[in-house]
Order: sequence, then C-alpha cells, then structure tokens
Amino acid sequence: MMKKRIFLLLLIFCLGLGGCGKKEEQTKKKTTATEETGVASKEAMLTLSMRIPETLNPLLNREETVDRILKLLFLPLVDFDESGKACPAVAQDWEFSADGRSLSMNLNSNIRWQDGTALTADDVVYSVNTLRNAPEDAVYKQVMNYVSGCSKTGTNSVVITFRDSFSSNIDALRFPVIPAGYYSGQGDTGTKPVGDGPYEIESYQQASEMKLKASASYYGSTPQISEIRVKMTAGEETDINAFEQGMTDVLVTNAMDAGKYADESVSGMHQFTSNQYDFIGFNFRKELWKDKSVRQAVAYAVPRDNLKESVYLNYAAMTNTPINPKSWLYEENVATYEYNPTMATTFLKNSGWTDADKDGKLEKEISGIRQSLRATILVNQENTGRVQIASKLKEELTAIGFEVTLDKVDFETYQQRLESGQFDLVVGGWKCSEVTDLTPFFGTGGSLNYIGYSDADMDTLLTAARTAVGEGQTLLAYSSLQKKLAEELPYISIAYRNQAVFASKNIGGEVHPVESNVFRGIEAWTYQKGE
Repeated sequence: MMKKRIFLLLLIFCLGLGGCGKKEEQTKKKTTATEETGVASKEAMLTLSMRIPETLNPLLNREETVDRILKLLFLPLVDFDESGKACPAVAQDWEFSADGRSLSMNLNSNIRWQDGTALTADDVVYSVNTLRNAPEDAVYKQVMNYVSGCSKTGTNSVVITFRDSFSSNIDALRFPVIPAGYYSGQGDTGTKPVGDGPYEIESYQQASEMKLKASASYYGSTPQISEIRVKMTAGEETDINAFEQGMTDVLVTNAMDAGKYADESVSGMHQFTSNQYDFIGFNFRKELWKDKSVRQAVAYAVPRDNLKESVYLNYAAMTNTPINPKSWLYEENVATYEYNPTMATTFLKNSGWTDADKDGKLEKEISGIRQSLRATILVNQENTGRVQIASKLKEELTAIGFEVTLDKVDFETYQQRLESGQFDLVVGGWKCSEVTDLTPFFGTGGSLNYIGYSDADMDTLLTAARTAVGEGQTLLAYSSLQKKLAEELPYISIAYRNQAVFASKNIGGEVHPVESNVFRGIEAWTYQKGE
C-alpha cells in the first residue's frame, strides 16, 4: 500500500577538525570520533551501521536500518532484480492459479539453516503465521494486507493464498523466512538469530555492536569478506559523522549529497533509483483544470531538463508516468511534453485564453464575465527541493500569462489543504510502495486521490492493471494505463529521486545497490584496509 508520507531532504552536519601537531592530531581525531559520533575507532574489518535493535527477529523488527543488516542473515521468500521483477530465493519457482488468488511454490531444497537443519515448507508456513501476529508497524506487516494464508503441500512446497486477485501479489512475498524449529522454541531469538543468508552472528554486544562471519552453511557463493562489524548508532547524523571520520565504510543517503563525500577516502558513489516520486497535481474540483488543454499547457511549461540539473543535480530518473522508470512495468512510448513555452501558449489560446489588453496576463470570458487566468501552487515549505520546483513553475507560468501565487505552508497545513481540496496546483510526492497499485491515486474515490480526479475509462484501465494475472497480462495492462495517464495528465510526473551508497576506498568489487536491498551482491565485495 502507498504511504501518506512525503519525505524531507536529509540535513547534513559537516565536522571540522582543527590543525595541530601529528601526534596531537591523531589523538584529537580519536577523541572526536568517539565523542561526536558515539562510534569507537575500528580494526581492519568492513564496518557497517544500524540503529540499536529491539529484536533481531526480522519479522518482528520495526526499524529500516536493522532490516538492511538482517538481509545479510536471512533470505527472502522471493527476491527482486534491479527492475523490480520477481526472481528466485527461498522459492525457486512458482505458478499462479488461473484467477490469480493462489500461488503454488516449490522451495529450494539446498538451503540449510545455520544450525544445520534443512529449510522446509513448515518454515514458510510458520513465517506467514508470525507475520500475522507481528506489530502493526513491523517492516513486513503489510504483507498481510495481501496474503490470507499459507499451507504446506509437500516437504518443499507450499500454496500461498491471497485476499483477492491482484497483479502485484507476488511483490508482497519479499519477506524473510525464519526457521520454525528454532523460533518456536525457547532460545534467545531476539539477539541470537539463526538464518540462512551469507552471514551469521559471531558475537553480540547489547546496544554497542555485533560481529558477523561468513556462514559455512550458505548455499550460495562464499562471501569474499569473511567478517563484518556492525556498529549501533543513534541516528542519521551519527551515521554521517562516523562515515566522514572513517569509523564506518558505508553510508546510505541522498545522492544529491555526492559533493560532501568526494574525497580520497571514498572510492565511489553507487546510485540507485529510489521509490521517492515527485509530481505536479491538478485539483479537478476546479473548472479550470478540467480543461485538458490547460493541463497540457502547464505540462509544456515545466522545464524538465532545468529541474534535473538545478533541483536534482542530475541525481534523479526523470519520468513521464507515475511508474518508476527503472521498473520492468515502465512504458516509454507515451505522450511526452518537452519544455516548450510557445506550445504552452498555443494550447491556452486554443482554449480561449487571450491577452486582449496586452498586459502580459491572459483572460477569458466565462458566463459573460472577463476572468483572469490565476493559479495557486501548494507546496510544503520544509521540502527544499519541492519548493524549488514550485518556484520555478511559478516563474514559467507567469511567463505564459498566468497570475500565480506560491502557497508555501508547513507540512500539517499542507496535509489539511490537500485533504480538503484547498489548492489549484500541488507540487507533491509519494514514497511509493514496492507493491504497485495506482488505484488509490487515480481511481474514482481513491483513498489518496486528493486531486479529485474521476474518469470511467481510467477506472477500467486501473481495474485491468490491478487484476491482471501473469507477467504478460500485467505488462500489457500497465502499458495501456500509462498511455492513458500521459494523455489525460491528472499528474505531471517529474522524477524519481536517486539514493546512493557511498563506499570507503577500502571496499572493492562490484557494488550494485537496489531499493529493496542496498547490500545486494555483498558476497562479491572485497575489503582491504588502507594505510
């Protein structure tokens, strides 16, 4: 499900160290590292970070950075490649029923838990039942919005049943599987997990650190890095400070912060397209925006190339539809609106908006009254990037004859105005779910349809995309839906923001993070401590 959250840009605090003699400088750096980062100096070992965990049970965990680390210990039922397409993990193959409401899965019989026992169907059934009783804010709890049950059909086979026929049901199966025998017992499952991933816990110090070692029972390639230290940090600022001072080797943050870490201690920035989507929305409760020509005029007035450079610093994937352009579902062959103020003016003129008095402002006679072309742009003031987009949009719309007011408000007021429909245009964004469904945004009466959009043909296409069964039908349905969205323009899609993994110069090998797993492929990393 989509989340009603709009994420703020990360605020960066840079540390300055004063100059002094060599011995004194080394002493001061050690002191600063401990006092200001809360992370002690490290040995020659790959060092990562996470928050202090409440539990190391991956199905009960509620914290994102802890989940990143637990992915090194546990395999998911289904994995996903760089395009977001499902690929084997614990499940090696699967087949949907004709109606899409159940999924028969065969499990990988080569997988062993780190206590030597074999992974079986009982573990998958137990994992689903654990999620059913997990806290509402557990990382994978939303799985149960889609999954209704799981039953064993053989030692290494299960059937997953779903609440309804939904094309993205497979996307919900990215949850980790845990061993029933161990977790149903009386062991210390909160701090000494038994997994099936490339690493296992070697030692654990409460609220301080834990050490991982390459698992001898892992069925995949043996990791080239044999040991990993995971430091427990207080928050994002601590992560940044620790990375800047060489206390940790990896930092996951906004790609637009690239310049802050472009020094000799950093080997590279490894970008990936996040699920953070930015758009311009129209309020269809207002008569002006029901006119498709006016919406098209606004679309032609958006300087996309300029926004990519000036707002995103080229760290974004520009998009013509609400689907992530890196997704296997993305349709490239849709109507596009490259920046063209002349074309924007033509569309407005064709819709009856003219500058009769030559004052640079457009007017139109409506019900016998000459009315000016006015628009208010709503944006939340805390989000610097979206304020920049809104400011540039105001400038461009003014240039083609609009009278524009920029309504920068705090986030609470922003939410209230969205929900009550008190806006003309909105510069907004979503943290899109990995379980794709556009119905809440554009379906008639959709829970996140703040723009008040309603179209019978669109509803039909949304239903077709939502209920498609199999990759072929799903791809075709989403192609048709995106073409309709690009033609009708309920939103002007702008971009999906990039995130990045910054790696220290100690790390070698291919680093290929993805949204669902920033440490994907860590088995192929190498580590060599520098001088």
